[in-house]
Amino acid sequence: MTLAFEKFMRQYQATGSEKADGYSRDAFIELDDSEKEVVFKLLESELPFSIEWLFFLDVKRALAVAKEEEEKTRGNGYQHVYILQEQLVKHSGDLIYQKRMIEDYPGYVDSLKPLVIDAIGRTPANKAVVDFFKQIVLVEVNDSAVARAARKLLMALKVPRSNEIEERNYLQLLSELRNNNIKIKMKAIAQIERYEKYKPTLSVNS
Repeated sequence: MTLAFEKFMRQYQATGSEKADGYSRDAFIELDDSEKEVVFKLLESELPFSIEWLFFLDVKRALAVAKEEEEKTRGNGYQHVYILQEQLVKHSGDLIYQKRMIEDYPGYVDSLKPLVIDAIGRTPANKAVVDFFKQIVLVEVNDSAVARAARKLLMALKVPRSNEIEERNYLQLLSELRNNNIKIKMKAIAQIERYEKYKPTLSVNS
């Protein structure tokens, strides 16, 4: 038994805040082949939260597992399916999973919506993502989700903040995007269109 496997098992069997800390990379690096098989199976029982480590162990096999689990759990607003979809985008390059993240967003419970937005923000920025963030800013009633979407929108558009003037402009736009007044939101969106590489639209489904 390798030291890496012993470390993994300690972390796997941990509870409470220690378990919440997750796994450390060195618990996977020096596993032998038989141990990798055991670890892979144990991590499958912790999906979707363990999917990143499954990809670390075996990308090809993890892709198959993630796709199957995504199909099985998609549509359940209490499940963290977006974690699987984000990793599928990252490791397969297939933006269909980004599209699904956007499509599935309305079905999530409110407590998960900000996390879904964060995950979408970590996928490649493109017209669909920019449109999605705009729509959330305009119509979402979940304040935390709106705040996340506003930040991710400015990030996706690469709104500059490299000096004091740009920083003030950035913070002003962020404040306006989070404002409860729809006219103020629309004004901010009109202002940031100059940063867009994509044809502006307010429709998520276009």
